[in-house]
Amino acid sequence: MKANKCGHEWIIKLTQQEEESDLDSALIQIISDLLEVDNFAIYVNKNFSAPIPPTLINPNSNLEQLSPDEASLLLQKVTQNKIRVSYAFSSTTSYVPIYHFGKVVGTLLIETEQELPERTTMLAVHILNIYANQLGLLYKSRLDPLTELLNRQTFDKKVIEIVSGNGFLLPRNDNNKKRRWYLAIADIDNFKNINDNYGHVIGDEVILLVARLLKNNFRIEDYVFRYGGEEFAMLFQAKTEADAHVALNRLRLNVAQYPFPQIGQLTISIGFLELVSIDTVSSIVNQADLALYYSKNTGRNRVTSYSELEVNNEPKIDNSIELF
Repeated sequence: MKANKCGHEWIIKLTQQEEESDLDSALIQIISDLLEVDNFAIYVNKNFSAPIPPTLINPNSNLEQLSPDEASLLLQKVTQNKIRVSYAFSSTTSYVPIYHFGKVVGTLLIETEQELPERTTMLAVHILNIYANQLGLLYKSRLDPLTELLNRQTFDKKVIEIVSGNGFLLPRNDNNKKRRWYLAIADIDNFKNINDNYGHVIGDEVILLVARLLKNNFRIEDYVFRYGGEEFAMLFQAKTEADAHVALNRLRLNVAQYPFPQIGQLTISIGFLELVSIDTVSSIVNQADLALYYSKNTGRNRVTSYSELEVNNEPKIDNSIELF
C-alpha cells in the first residue's frame, strides 16, 4: 500500500480540476495509486440534496455494479457509521464515506484480502472529502444564484451530452418503451409590464416562484435551466411527443392557476421539440425559439411543438419584433 505516500500532490491535482469528468478521472487514478488494487467502486450522489441514488463513477471497476436501490441502501448504511468493515471468507470489504458539509453523499467500496491499514483509510477519507468539496464548488458554479436552477453556461454541455447518448442520469426499466429527450423553452408573458408596474424586486420574486413551479413539475432526472431573464429551458424525458405536450400543458396550467403575491395571475408561453443526434445546439435552440414565438404571436399562454410548424407550413416568425 502507498499509505505512507504524501497526499499533497493528489490534493493539488483534485483542486485544479474544472470539469466534473476530469475530477472523477483524477479521483479514480488517485484511489488506484493509494490502494494499489483495482477492486474498488466509487458511488456518488452528484446532486447532493436531491433524493436520487448515487451513481458509479468508475464503471470499469472489477466489482459487480450495484442496482440503484442497492446503492441507495449502501449510502444509508454508511451514514450510520464513519467507516464500516465486513469480513467474508478470505476477503475484507471496507466502506469509506464521502462527506460534504457533514452529509454522506457517496461511498468508496473496497475489497481486499486483508483489512486496510488505518493510515490508508484515513488518507482515503481526506482525499474523498477534498473531492466532494471540489465537486460541490463545480455544482454551485452551474447554478443560477437567484433561482438555483442550472444556468445558461451549463445548458450547451447538457444538450451535447444528451444528443451524444450520454444524458440519462438514471437507468430505465421500460426498455420496450424507450423515453426520448425533449427541449422546451418557456417565457413569462408580459413580464416587462410586471417590472414596470411593480418594480424589479417583485419581478425577481416572480422569476423565483416560476422557477420553483417549473422544477416541481419535472422529475429528478430531468433538467431545468434559467436560460436568461424571464426565459427558462427544460430538458426532459417522455415516451412520445404527445406525452411531452401533455406534461408541458400541465405545467402551463399550474403556472396560470398559481396566485402570485401582489400581481395575482400570470401565464407562460412554451415552445418545444424532440432532441435528435443530427442537430447542433444552435439549431435545436432556434427551432424551440420558433415554436415559442408562434405561441407568443398566437395569443400567449399556450404550448407549441416545432413539428406543428413543419406540418402546417407555418411561416418563419421574425423574432426581432417585440413579443413581450
